[in-house]
Amino acid sequence: MKSFVMKSPVMFDLPMRHKPWLPRYLRWVMQDMGGGARQPEQDHRTHLRATLEWLCRAQDACLGTPASGSVAAGWTFGSGWQPASANATGWLIETLLPAADYLVWPDLTNRAHAMLDALLAKPDEGSAGRIHGLIAGHVQLGHPGSLERAVRSGHALADMPMTSVVQHAQAAHALVAVGVIAADTFLLEAARHHLQATLAQQTPCGWFTSSPLPVQTNELAGILLGLIESARLLDDADVHLVAQRIARGLRGQLRSDGGLTGAFDDGWMPAASYVCVAGLAQLAVCWLRLAQVTQDAGWRDPAWRALAWIKRNQRTTGCDPDLRAALPGAVPIWGGPAAFSIDALTAKHFANALMMDMVGITIPPETHERAR
Repeated sequence: MKSFVMKSPVMFDLPMRHKPWLPRYLRWVMQDMGGGARQPEQDHRTHLRATLEWLCRAQDACLGTPASGSVAAGWTFGSGWQPASANATGWLIETLLPAADYLVWPDLTNRAHAMLDALLAKPDEGSAGRIHGLIAGHVQLGHPGSLERAVRSGHALADMPMTSVVQHAQAAHALVAVGVIAADTFLLEAARHHLQATLAQQTPCGWFTSSPLPVQTNELAGILLGLIESARLLDDADVHLVAQRIARGLRGQLRSDGGLTGAFDDGWMPAASYVCVAGLAQLAVCWLRLAQVTQDAGWRDPAWRALAWIKRNQRTTGCDPDLRAALPGAVPIWGGPAAFSIDALTAKHFANALMMDMVGITIPPETHERAR
């Protein structure tokens, strides 16, 4: 009874804020009430194109605003398109560029240029996504001023306080990426500092502590991706082994149908009744990345199952452009801390995984030397 009393205000608040009774949303809610993963599963290319079309609409939502060229952070049932996000905008540059080549879609390159211009028009700040976008501007677009701006943003990030393990891991990845290219020893040392802060929170089973508990699958996936890429760039075998431990733990929890619980307690104890789509998409990237780095094809099976499950939850048809091909934050749509929302970075990770599996590429491309 105590649990019901504590949770009921939240349950009553959700309909008031997110308006799921509106006709444009009610169909989605009713479908999820009947069970998830029931949409037609199509080939990778079809899902990739649909996902990128939705991301183009997320960018178009910012046209005519001071953040024109940027990408909206996402979309929610309650308030529609969210404000522009420099973090999401930066991360998406490295996704649109290979997609433009693979799909022979030149407008995606133009959109990536517009995203870079939007980043350059803003003051430097410590955002991991911004740094990755500026790196893409330097390496992939050849913009002459992007590296200097990435370094300045890296120094701003190095000075920022971190409040969670995933922030440490993502900061380490961004700092080592720009530190390697710029040969900036301060940024490389800062990256190692954040790596140590990340590793200090790992428990014997490979799970990571967090506050509040339980840990969301999306956080675990973000930690894992940061460790994989940092270990590769630093050529650090110990960090790579730590990454493989958490990757095995999450692989062991993946259901046969490709679904994965949205949160965990220590010992890999499932702690949620919903699936975190954002976390699952990012994990597909992680498992495929491990397959590339280790040359172990065994990592591809969990990625394939995860991608198939996400496909079966993507509605690629419909007359509502805001919802067509959108990936929910959770299944069912009312689950977890991202209830009734759609996040641009979920689409990014899904698109990355699809391309990595189809073409065998790395995103971003490995075009610079490792740090020593």
